[in-house]
Amino acid sequence: MNHWLHGMFTALVTPFDGEAIDYDALERLIAWQIAQGADGIVIGTVSGETSALTEAERQALLAAARSIAGRHFPVVAAVGSYATADTVAAVVAAERAGASALLLRMPYYSRPTQAGLAAHALAAAQATGLEIVLDNDPDRCGVDIAPETLGQFEGAENIVGILERRGDLTRCDRIARVRDRRFMRLTGAAGTIPSYLLAGGCGAVTSVGNLAPHWLARLESAARSEFYGQAQILQRRLVPLLDLLAAEPDPVLVKLALSMLHPGVDQACRAPLTPACPGLAALLRETIEDLPHPFPKVAAAQAMSLVATRRANGRA
Repeated sequence: MNHWLHGMFTALVTPFDGEAIDYDALERLIAWQIAQGADGIVIGTVSGETSALTEAERQALLAAARSIAGRHFPVVAAVGSYATADTVAAVVAAERAGASALLLRMPYYSRPTQAGLAAHALAAAQATGLEIVLDNDPDRCGVDIAPETLGQFEGAENIVGILERRGDLTRCDRIARVRDRRFMRLTGAAGTIPSYLLAGGCGAVTSVGNLAPHWLARLESAARSEFYGQAQILQRRLVPLLDLLAAEPDPVLVKLALSMLHPGVDQACRAPLTPACPGLAALLRETIEDLPHPFPKVAAAQAMSLVATRRANGRA
């Protein structure tokens, strides 16, 4: 039986209006994710420019996302810093703000040992009753969580899986050998989704989900239904967009594309991120239009209708 954390999760951007978070735009974007079939959203990732937010803004953003999405749509909080004590405090605050689960970043800068990584994760797990997915991002942390280290978490029942940012298929298999196959394995590399699911993965957390949640849902459905040829075709159609998005730091081009898909949603990122290279805008529009998806105006109307319904129901 599938766990509720299986599926395609979007690492949601944080929309801004000048220097402030644009909560009206946030409401539209979350409603659109729900209408287009995303399995959940993740608040507080690099795509959400979490490092450029104050702690008060992070908590307000998470609480707002929870309120907008309602009780039953998964809202995962990405938390964690280089200090374990600060991470534990963030875990407690995220649970208080209404997170459905946690995506736990490993300590960065300090390049901890495997024992240090394990102690960090266990301290976070002991501070909450929420389920935790470990965020293995060696490009930022400086070290990998060794698959063998995951065996140390068997007594921590709320550590339920790992997000592999590189989408390494060999590691996917090694993790399954250390832990039983109920221990969830997700990919953070959108280019590996079909192969990662085939290798035993259970889902993905991606920035491109901001732009193509319906497309990713179709891709996952094809892979899970063993229509591998269809899944490969869908994946190949995503490649030009994925390649283009890599031309600027995340989420610069994602936000530019969202401003095209959702008039009124600003493309602005906070410093030190700067606007995209001028020549990329036309190419991005062309690439988006080449990826079939529900017509933006129809999708926007669906999203706003959903927002109105949730408001009428007290966002239950």
